[in-house]
Amino acid sequence: MEKNLVGRNAVVTGAAMGIGRAAAEVLAERGARVIALDYNEAKLSATASEWKKNGLDITPMQCDVTSGKAVADVFKKIGEIFPKLSILANVAGVVTYGKIDELTEADWDYQLNTNLKAMFLTCREAVKLMRANGSGSIINMASVQAMASQQTVAPYAASKGGVISFTRSIALDYAAEGIRANAILPGSVETPMLRAAGEQFNPADPVAAMKNWGALHPLGFLIQPRDIANVIAFLASDEARVITGAPIIADGGLLAGLGI
Repeated sequence: MEKNLVGRNAVVTGAAMGIGRAAAEVLAERGARVIALDYNEAKLSATASEWKKNGLDITPMQCDVTSGKAVADVFKKIGEIFPKLSILANVAGVVTYGKIDELTEADWDYQLNTNLKAMFLTCREAVKLMRANGSGSIINMASVQAMASQQTVAPYAASKGGVISFTRSIALDYAAEGIRANAILPGSVETPMLRAAGEQFNPADPVAAMKNWGALHPLGFLIQPRDIANVIAFLASDEARVITGAPIIADGGLLAGLGI
């Protein structure tokens, strides 16, 4: 693997599992020094043991990214380790299924706070360290559901649509300072979150549910976390220096066709 991120410092949220974990690993494998943030301290600690065993330069830090104080506090610590920041990958995300008359206000807040508000909080702190760096790359995780939705995901889809608009806006705000911002729109990725969806919609055989979702993609398979992590690594690199404010579709062709 090309070591094209040597000398770069990175922060990844939602890093204990799924796309976030893969992103932390791929960035480290490409030479970056990584701070891995996650709310689940136990899971993060277990994952960090594997990182250490594999010789990856990834430092775990517990953080509730929906809390302004928690984010400010953790970025103060990060600033002591990394006075300059090159990369922020916002991957933390959640979903609660249900039509809006079945969901509570707490369900709405849970998804909007985790999927959208958290990005405001982390980006607000990250740009300060990126200014010191003279440049930076922010990568925010959206979803194909920002563009074409399905039933029972209104809050999730709303949050992911907001991610695209938020990302475009900050791309313009910080372009003159050499800071780029892009959003990635994955299709169905084989993660613990997708497994939980499979268990909800097909309790008898969640693996079959996931395979069926993968088959709906024109490429015919479920996307793997490292597939999306590789896109993150590309957007973080100098090879993507002219890409900013862009919704990058990485969906196995899902949005290319009509559902007829």
